Amino acid sequence: MRRFDVIVIGGGHNGLVAAGYLGRAGLKTLVLESSPRIGGPAAKVEWMPGYSSAVTNSPGSLEPKIVNELELASHGLSFTRPDPTLVHPFDDGSLFVGYRDPARSAEQLESFRKGEAARYQSLFEYLQNFANRLGISMFSRPPTLQELVRNLTRPEDQEAFSRVFFGSVRDLLDDFLRSEKAKTVVAPLGVVSGQAAPSTPGTPINLMMRPLSLASVRLDAGYDPRRMPLRGSTGLPIGGMNAVIQAMAASARSVGAEIRTEARVRRIRIRDGAVQGIVLDNGEEIEAGIVISAINPRTTVLDLVPEGEDGWTEIQEKMLTRKMRGKAYKLVLALDDMPRYAAARDDEEARALASAQFRIAPNLDYLEEAHADMVLGRTPVNPVIWGLCPSMTSPGHAPEGKHILSLNIANAPYELKDGNWAEEGDRLAKRCIEAVARWMPNVPDIINGYRFIGPQEFERDFGLVEANITHGDALPWNQFWMRPAPGLSDYRTPTRGLYLSGAGTWPGNFVSGIPGHNTSQVVLEDLRGEANGLAPATAIAH
Repeated sequence: MRRFDVIVIGGGHNGLVAAGYLGRAGLKTLVLESSPRIGGPAAKVEWMPGYSSAVTNSPGSLEPKIVNELELASHGLSFTRPDPTLVHPFDDGSLFVGYRDPARSAEQLESFRKGEAARYQSLFEYLQNFANRLGISMFSRPPTLQELVRNLTRPEDQEAFSRVFFGSVRDLLDDFLRSEKAKTVVAPLGVVSGQAAPSTPGTPINLMMRPLSLASVRLDAGYDPRRMPLRGSTGLPIGGMNAVIQAMAASARSVGAEIRTEARVRRIRIRDGAVQGIVLDNGEEIEAGIVISAINPRTTVLDLVPEGEDGWTEIQEKMLTRKMRGKAYKLVLALDDMPRYAAARDDEEARALASAQFRIAPNLDYLEEAHADMVLGRTPVNPVIWGLCPSMTSPGHAPEGKHILSLNIANAPYELKDGNWAEEGDRLAKRCIEAVARWMPNVPDIINGYRFIGPQEFERDFGLVEANITHGDALPWNQFWMRPAPGLSDYRTPTRGLYLSGAGTWPGNFVSGIPGHNTSQVVLEDLRGEANGLAPATAIAH
């Protein structure tokens, strides 16, 4: 029987980040991934012969601190930074184009309504000031309720808390902005990580991720994409999202970590309240005094921890009723040519616009109606689309002279009220193509093939329970001390040596790597405590 210091279950980006940090601390670490590829939704997938991309289009939330500390650049990660970064079409056929030069973006905001650029800036300054005032760090365990509000002694602090935690993003935008177009540019960011519409209470919390990151750590100099509120400001990895995963894997291997694929964990071995290792589906047993599960916490709690284990009964009962409420659907188009916006004035501008990320949600009511369809179990009449043509910046994604259009649809019901996904999925694909063609009219004529993945396929092939890509909504009711459940929020569990990580733990988000970082630091903190003869933090916490 082989023995390691640490076993990490799940070879997604958070599992790889945790392995990278623990390997640097001198721990013999093994990463086990059940699928044939590491990276989860950020892994490279060949959708059709010659056409590849990842489910995740961009690393918009990838944390600079982690990129630097794991030395990902030295392991092959580099970025191209398209300019513009974002295209957001409107009903009247016009586009908001997010340029890296703030003056160019401000000019467009001013064209919507005089003074709108200053109001837009004021909104994000307001959120940053609130994040600074909270005084919490995304790079440590999540705050309790008492810790979260301890600094909010002024009336204006308490007003901001109510706006962000109890108000809706629609209300917040109405308070700060005057033009519907400016509101439309911001609103999708409020509904991206949960079953929510702009009018859903708590949605402003999704605008707080970058402000909280900046409030947690400050870089002294150089390019810091978090200071730009526009989508896509981080840039696009050369080689696609898989380049991020390969750099993380190379970083972990460089410090001794071992990574195995097609190694599904059947059970976590526990004896006398302490973890002993794991058992694979093939019956192989591997020993370790520390196990980190970086997959969906619901799967860990209900499927991997033996039923009735000491300290777990109440948590397992709660997890049984905890819904994931996912909404993932992906459509990939193989194109014979570059997608071209009707608004492009010349070939140079057409190429620049086609290289940027885009989203289709031309007004706030469009977002509301799409959410209503999803809640009622219908595929959306108005699909909300987050898109990218990755072959514009990394040609290897498609055959020479061809392109791939990668579309993530953010409001597909996991369970359909009528019909099935084999039929409805194809109808939705055609609806998405029609939506894209409103602003890129050449797209239908240049499609040579397409493929979609519905929610059930996401669950089966990517391990996303109920097709929830963030392993649970990232709204206030499911954040901080509530993520993934009360009693599990500090990455520790009732079992000594067993820890949780991944997008289902604080602070969630997408490809940030922060949960993997935080879990690794808690493990090292506990090991230092034991080395100094102190009681393990797990025993103190539980």
